[in-house]
Amino acid sequence: MYKHIMVAVDGSDNSLRAVSAAAELVKLIDNAQVDVLSVIAIDVYSDMVYDPIEAHGEAQRELLEPALNIFREAGVEPEIVLLHGRPADEIIRCAEEGGADLLVIGSRGLNALQEFAIGSVSHKVIKHSKCPTLVVK
Repeated sequence: MYKHIMVAVDGSDNSLRAVSAAAELVKLIDNAQVDVLSVIAIDVYSDMVYDPIEAHGEAQRELLEPALNIFREAGVEPEIVLLHGRPADEIIRCAEEGGADLLVIGSRGLNALQEFAIGSVSHKVIKHSKCPTLVVK
């Protein structure tokens, strides 16, 4: 069974549905480690010294409070992992480097044309992740 679950959260209703599904799953597993991943989407860096986590970390932590409350109500105290960069790339990298057994992510419910035109984080994650991935719609 899954012992290390990572859940990607962006504060959207879709990601909170993913959190709820992960919380229900975690209730069935003894001693599961849960990490809540949140990515500060930063694509371009200037020449100046800039730490996105330092600059935006507090706001990102506030955005995670509803997700953390869902886990706490399920009796789980997750670890918070703040990342920065391109969301899909950072989620995939963190899951691989962190040894996740399961990655849980919400889906925006895009149709095929929208997904092709604007892309989808969840689609890229399931396509490139090396660990099992649960996409919650």
